Amino acid sequence: MAELAVGLAKSVVAGTLSKAHAAVQEEAKLRLSARRDLVFITGEFEMMQSFLNVANAERVENPVVRTWVRQIRELAYDVEDCIELVVHLDKGRTSFWFRLRRLCVPWARPPRPPALDQAVDEIEQLKARVADVSTRNARYSLISDTG
Repeated sequence: MAELAVGLAKSVVAGTLSKAHAAVQEEAKLRLSARRDLVFITGEFEMMQSFLNVANAERVENPVVRTWVRQIRELAYDVEDCIELVVHLDKGRTSFWFRLRRLCVPWARPPRPPALDQAVDEIEQLKARVADVSTRNARYSLISDTG
């Protein structure tokens, strides 16, 4: 009987340890993905900022340029909000043991996806929007004919 209890305990501990390792690896993958997306977004915004720095009043009167500038502004607000969310997540990180308990105890799990998953999803969507705005720039040759 004691051997059965020890064997059962070993099995449960091995399963828990496996889940813990998987959770740590998944979090690392999510953070790496978010970091890559933020680097891409930063590079695109640097190019957008350069365009805005050289755009003169005459070019801004162009309705296509005005629309693109408005889209950049709205996108910048959304990216800023998302970055604040990610920074808030890092400051408000719960302990490893609390996260592990949520993984192992079903009733301790939140009914919605974890905040990190949501932040990564939002960053991916923002990356796609940034790429779309940049593609529009190329499509309408907004930067190429700026002195």
